[in-house]
Amino acid sequence: MTIDAEKAAARKYDYIVVGGGTAGCPLAATLSIKYSVLVVERGGSPYGVPDIENAYAIGKPSDETDNYTSMAQTFISEEGVSNVRARVLGGGTAINDGFYSRASSEYVSNVGWDEALVEESYEWVEKLNAFKPRHLSPWSSAIRNGLLEAGVLPYNGYTLDHVEGTKISASTFDNNGKRHTAADFLKTANPDNIVVLLNATVSRILFHSQLEEMKNGKPRASGVEFIDRHGRSYQAFLIETSSSSSSEVILTAGALGSPQLLLLSGIGPSEHLREFNIPLVLHSPLVGQRIQDNPRASVSWQSREFSTLQVVGILKGSQNYIEYASFFLNGSASLHAPNKSNVVYTEIIAEKLAFPLSRGELRLRSRDPRDNPSVRYNYYSHPLDLQRCVHAVRVIDKLLKTPSLRRFNGDPSHYFNFIGPALPKNISDDAAMAQFCRVTSLNTIWHYHGGCEVGSVVNERYKVKGVDNVRIIDSSTFRDSPGTNPQATTMMLGR
Repeated sequence: MTIDAEKAAARKYDYIVVGGGTAGCPLAATLSIKYSVLVVERGGSPYGVPDIENAYAIGKPSDETDNYTSMAQTFISEEGVSNVRARVLGGGTAINDGFYSRASSEYVSNVGWDEALVEESYEWVEKLNAFKPRHLSPWSSAIRNGLLEAGVLPYNGYTLDHVEGTKISASTFDNNGKRHTAADFLKTANPDNIVVLLNATVSRILFHSQLEEMKNGKPRASGVEFIDRHGRSYQAFLIETSSSSSSEVILTAGALGSPQLLLLSGIGPSEHLREFNIPLVLHSPLVGQRIQDNPRASVSWQSREFSTLQVVGILKGSQNYIEYASFFLNGSASLHAPNKSNVVYTEIIAEKLAFPLSRGELRLRSRDPRDNPSVRYNYYSHPLDLQRCVHAVRVIDKLLKTPSLRRFNGDPSHYFNFIGPALPKNISDDAAMAQFCRVTSLNTIWHYHGGCEVGSVVNERYKVKGVDNVRIIDSSTFRDSPGTNPQATTMMLGR
């Protein structure tokens, strides 16, 4: 049930879920079966929005951003790398490229998750939001064949599993080109137990102020404060129960939003909070620390060919992935006529550094929760990251020179016009290749994570250390990005 801010604040809840995104929607739907749940989402609805629902509009929401109301919000790292964060119900699943692939079994084991529960939760997600492609697009077929010709072996066919080699996987776009987002999981919720509040931004977690109201000497959350689209402030509270396990504020605001909200609520490095006159609730020095963004190096061109991401190459040792994407090019023809010859897309072939060793930090810029925090990822500060990027870019060069890619790019009907930085002419020149990775082609693949890691900020049950009744369930808790694309695992975690 979607209601306005005043009505949402008039009730009390077993759970308040902050962020109706990739993890928040499946989490809220699951909790609502037994408990009352309030979901507070800073964006609007994805339904009835062609730029979200239509596969041919991939990339368009990320090009049309503003400070407070757009479906995506641009942020720029301290290194100058432009990025986006979602601001819409469904989170990143409403604006991404749709590729659905699970984390590796090794990843699941290393994190310490219950393997049977992980499998059950993936299957629940996949019943609604994962679609096997009926056929490959001409561009995807060329990429698949080219990866095999470039030696990215073996060929694993269609599989959701994370396996080395070349594979086809599922998509959150169905075979009619319609996007399905994490918001769809709310349709499985108990409508009598769930309230969804849109266009409302949580400004801080509220805590009981009296020492006698704390449990075990820890600050205990009582609710949240939020502002609506008009800037009016409200408070929503948890139901007071004798069982602390059924009354919690759960942050699912993402890898920027969750650490930012902890800081705004007085949980973080005390000296940093003093800079903004934020009353200290808990000195937690690792909030916002060890953040990561998997860097991307890529080549790009303009084309009339469009394809959602259907194929991926997972290099030996799983330290790099080869992916590709099509993005709507602003100013080209109507999305409702995707087969017309004047529609142009930006295409990329990219390498994703799977497990970077370089880490950074997130800090506040202001006390306004609508503002982006400051992020510094320290891309390629670890020398091994650079070595791995150089290796993967050489695979891209090999891919571009395969017979399959040469035939495809040579077909005049596909209109291939290379744009952006080209690969170094001498790919055996280590210095030139390192420059290409670190400077010329440095970009994001939008899989940033960390800042509230398990073991440092939250425990193995995802409860925030040092306080009661606060939990975090999203990619800010990840030490590494799961799989080629993290959305499958993030939705699974929410479930």
